[in-house]
Amino acid sequence: MHKMENTPMIITIIGLIMEGIAVVVLVATSIFMLNIDKITGLGSALEADMSPEEYLEMMKWMDWIGYFILGMTIVLGVFLILNLYLFPRLMKGKYTEEQAKKIYLYQAIWGGINLVMNQITGILYLISGVQGYNGKTDTIEVRDGI
Repeated sequence: MHKMENTPMIITIIGLIMEGIAVVVLVATSIFMLNIDKITGLGSALEADMSPEEYLEMMKWMDWIGYFILGMTIVLGVFLILNLYLFPRLMKGKYTEEQAKKIYLYQAIWGGINLVMNQITGILYLISGVQGYNGKTDTIEVRDGI
């Protein structure tokens, strides 16, 4: 069975936390965008500063952006659930060396894709995935510095 090194483990945990925070923020942003006209004071203030046609056009765009963000949230939520299944099992040593290598490769690829949306999580997953895939071991015990 494969044992994950401390450094990639810590980096992966931080990445999972950051990915979870991103999904929560996207949900909140989507709800805000889809309900902006219902927020007391904000909708009427926006309506007062523009013509009715401009206000309706802006509300259509806000709805479109809200649904786009909701779609992104669903996709990222699915990947978060997948990562919450794969990565903790990898950390606990439940995979063979061959399986672990495939998961590290997936982690590195997902990190590369994630660079487009969430640079911090992308960098963390890239570092952890590449280190794990290459079999890099910690030369200094991480806890020694704590």
